[in-house]
Amino acid sequence: MTDRPIKFDRNAESKPRLSPLEDLLDLDSKLLSMVARRCRIVQRAARGRQVLDRELEKQLRLGFEQAAKQQDLDPRVARQLFPVLNAFGLEPQEARRSSDKPFALIPRSEPADIDILGPRSLARTRMLAVLAAATGAPMRLSGVVLNDPLVELVKALNQAGAHLSWTTDELTSSATQAKAEDSPLRFEDVLVFAGEEPFTLYVLLALALREAGRSKFAGGPNLKFLDLRHLDALLPHLGARLAPMNPRSRGLPARLESGGRMASRLELTPETPPLFAQALALAAWSYPEGLRLALCAEPIAAAGQALALDEALEALNLCQVSARRHGNEYIIPSCSPKVPAAPVLPLDPTLSAYLLALPALAGGVTRLAGRLELPQFVRDDFEALGLPLNIEVAVAESRNDTLKAGVDLFMGRQPEYLPLALTLAVKSGGARVMLPLDVSARARAVDLLERLAVDHEVQGDVLVVQAGVLQGWDGVWTSPDPHTTLALALFSFLRPGIAIDNPGGLAFLWPRFWSVYNALPVVREHAPAPKEPEKNVAKSRKQRVRV
Repeated sequence: MTDRPIKFDRNAESKPRLSPLEDLLDLDSKLLSMVARRCRIVQRAARGRQVLDRELEKQLRLGFEQAAKQQDLDPRVARQLFPVLNAFGLEPQEARRSSDKPFALIPRSEPADIDILGPRSLARTRMLAVLAAATGAPMRLSGVVLNDPLVELVKALNQAGAHLSWTTDELTSSATQAKAEDSPLRFEDVLVFAGEEPFTLYVLLALALREAGRSKFAGGPNLKFLDLRHLDALLPHLGARLAPMNPRSRGLPARLESGGRMASRLELTPETPPLFAQALALAAWSYPEGLRLALCAEPIAAAGQALALDEALEALNLCQVSARRHGNEYIIPSCSPKVPAAPVLPLDPTLSAYLLALPALAGGVTRLAGRLELPQFVRDDFEALGLPLNIEVAVAESRNDTLKAGVDLFMGRQPEYLPLALTLAVKSGGARVMLPLDVSARARAVDLLERLAVDHEVQGDVLVVQAGVLQGWDGVWTSPDPHTTLALALFSFLRPGIAIDNPGGLAFLWPRFWSVYNALPVVREHAPAPKEPEKNVAKSRKQRVRV
């Protein structure tokens, strides 16, 4: 034996072995700290701009790909990862509340008594803005929901030559001097920033198809990471080609090359986004032969496309475009629209549906002033649940009632209605919710139910929500999208204390909702306080002159 003391080697090999979960959690923590450090360095290099120096970005990309090759990583995935890492430092981050001061949803326990002017149609507002911009017609829309996507759309159209402006609840289009046969919009050799919303990009593309030449489009993170390859099946038939300006990207920035012969009939594919079909319909009157749009053969995808195209037809007919539906085809003739000077906006069906469902959670009544046309599948689901709706010419009303359990809810096939369907399914004591084709929307739905500790099971295209009591809400959550935030506000009547750190995300949908929620149980339409006229104080004629 030796008298030397025993020494313990504390190198990496001597450390106690961790489970795969513990090892990954430890590694992820270190990895994210390095990402945060990289973010700060990128911000310093960008010097307040949202873009790096071109030569610096090129060297970074080459070095990144070389390092990925040395680590034997998939080069395709590595190319996709590089812009994601840059986005942490180059794109403005959404403001969030600190973890010690979350936004807690704790509603009053009294029955709701809501009697307000309902939120006006988001889709009708943006479609009329597009038609006014494309024709150069004067127009004034009152009572609009001024959210972030609408402001981004107006700014994008103005970059192309439109004359749109806005106030807190009004959108105005000024008349232009363009000839009747010409469009005031020009996209040739103009780099248009499309913001974050896919509809804005789609409608810019649809309008730019009319020109022969090259158009360039840029956008925020949502559009940079948007996969635009599904448009490749349609654009060649319209005499155009969309090419990413970064060959390693599937989204923006991109260049549109247009001017070829345009087909007069187009068959949509199951992958065609409904909003792109809507954008084509809004611009089709300016195409040489108009356009006939045929729905795809896949039933669920076709239902979403039909919903968007029906909205477009209503806006076109309002502007005296004789567009119509014939079976599974939508026919838009070549013509000159006549945009009304002051059209009246109907209620927004999606936002109104969430408000009309509130009495089922809180009790009481919701009364919305305005004309409402709910999709038939929403009305059928409300009726199946036993939630009575009274929709008249100028008012929509719902009152508290006991919901029926075990029904099939088809509204879930549309992503914007899926969080509402989950809320009503839980309140009713269990239901079968039909799921949309959108994989990310399905994942968000499951994530929401797991966060609420609601028993559920996915059976193909159906999400079965089991009966049960909502468990405690643990910690602070980041709501994945604005419609889920609306659903969480409804869930808070079943489980008060739900805490989120991004209530400002509703600025993307309906900024005024929180004022309605916080005013419960009694909510009324409040006119703005009249501004007192400024007092006209007579100036003294005696003036002191300082030398």
